[in-house]
This record gives sequence, C-alpha cells and structure tokens, in this order.
Amino acid sequence: MTPVRGYTLLEMMVVVALLALATGMVAPAGYRMITTWREASEVDQVMHAIAALPLLARNQGRTLQLDSTPVEERPVADASGPPRPQAGRIVDLPEGWQLRMDTPLTVSANGACSGAEGSLQTERQSIPFQVQAPFCRVRRIAASGG
Repeated sequence: MTPVRGYTLLEMMVVVALLALATGMVAPAGYRMITTWREASEVDQVMHAIAALPLLARNQGRTLQLDSTPVEERPVADASGPPRPQAGRIVDLPEGWQLRMDTPLTVSANGACSGAEGSLQTERQSIPFQVQAPFCRVRRIAASGG
C-alpha cells in the first residue's frame, strides 16, 4: 500500500487560523488608510470650493462673505439698495466639519477677495489655511509645533 499524500484537517485548520490572524492584524490599518485618503479628498474639495468663490460671486453678481457666524444668525439680504453679503451657506462641508474664520473672507461681485485666515475642523484634525488677496488663492499653513 502506498502512502496517501495530502494535508490533514489539522494542518488546514492551522493555515486558516494563521490567515485569519494576519487579516485581523492588517485590516484595521487598511481601514485607517482608506479613511485618511477619503478625508484628504474631502479637504481638497472644500479648499477648491473656497478658491472658486470669485467665480460664484461673479456669476451671482453679488458680494459673498465667508465667516464663522452660524447660518441662523446671519442677516437676510434684502432686494433694496446695494447688494449686501449673501446670507446662508456658501461652502458645503461634510457632516460634523466646521469652517472657522479668524478674519472674514469677503469676495466682491467682481471676484476680488480680501485676505483672510481660518481653519477647517474635521472630525480628526484642524487644518489652518490662508486665503490670499486678490485672487482667492488658498494656501495651507503649516501647524506650529509649540
């Protein structure tokens, strides 16, 4: 009788257990990596939306103001007189994020921006940025290590 070649059930179970252990160790790091990539993509979208405010102001023919005042507390724009800064949300943010402006950003109807600084608060980090006048160039500021 020739011996039968192959793997025993015990050997197969050990291999499956080792694969499960390795997957359990790697999966959380992979999930964190995907979450970080997704957040970075959303941060870029918000920064591009801020940089696109001059186009929005020119298209609407009115002055836009981006500040930290909650939407509910902003004055409602009226139709009489010169155009006032637009009330309401100008830049859409993912749920749970906040845009805090240290100095308000004003974009006139011709698309010119005032200089401003602020920070984008995500669920995991705070990203300081600066908007440079007059073209609304958005530049991230390196966090101070102090």
